[in-house]
Amino acid sequence: MTAVKFAQVRRNEVFIAIAAAGFVFAGADASHSSSLPGTADSQEIVVPSFQTKPVYSQAAHIEPLDLDHGVDIVLTPKPDSFSLDSISKGEHRREEQVVAAARRATLARAQREAAAAIAGEWQPWLGGGGSGGGGKVSSSGWIRPAEGVFTSGFGPRWGTFHAGIDIANAIGTPILAAANGTVIDAGPATGFGLWVRILHDDGSISVYGHLYDFFVSKGERVPAGMQIARMGNRGDSTGPHLHFEIIYQGVKVDPQKWMALHGVIIN
Repeated sequence: MTAVKFAQVRRNEVFIAIAAAGFVFAGADASHSSSLPGTADSQEIVVPSFQTKPVYSQAAHIEPLDLDHGVDIVLTPKPDSFSLDSISKGEHRREEQVVAAARRATLARAQREAAAAIAGEWQPWLGGGGSGGGGKVSSSGWIRPAEGVFTSGFGPRWGTFHAGIDIANAIGTPILAAANGTVIDAGPATGFGLWVRILHDDGSISVYGHLYDFFVSKGERVPAGMQIARMGNRGDSTGPHLHFEIIYQGVKVDPQKWMALHGVIIN
């Protein structure tokens, strides 16, 4: 065989070897992208059927494979009805504990206030000056409900209508009664987790949502500036904050403007 013909034959053999290797590697890529990793003793690649493998029907998310590293598939199971029910029951138990503790605190406070009144000491619910503590009450009788960063105002937000304002701070930050009034709700509330609502002497209602817990009970008289709750992150919430609303004559109004009209600036 001449040298030229021999070179052509060797070149063809190299091309055939390269093509075969490419086919093998292509098959390996396909197996990684569509099959579960085999064991060390596996001798064949099994491509699972996504219609029949129950692991995929239970998977909420499968991380994409990185072929440059070890093959890992991370499966996050979807919450089952039993787990969701257990979480719900746990939330209900905690809410009941908060309500029960608030009732005990209300009773103890009433006993202390009654004893102080008998002794002739001034009490906020008696009227005439003073405050419930926690800050300076304006001349119109209103006070900022919580310290923190103003993070969201009244109006359209994220395709819906935000019917209050948000004040963000750490969990446990004191929340104060914005004005003298009577507690009309204190407990669980859809979307808010836990809330407190106070009917004030001018007929307005203030709403305090996403509470960690609270210390007042329905029917209790509270003075402006009294701590009624602690800031939390319960309900439909993206971080610890107070959702604060004002309702006047059945209409939700801008709390920021309302408070400004009553001598309290929130910005």
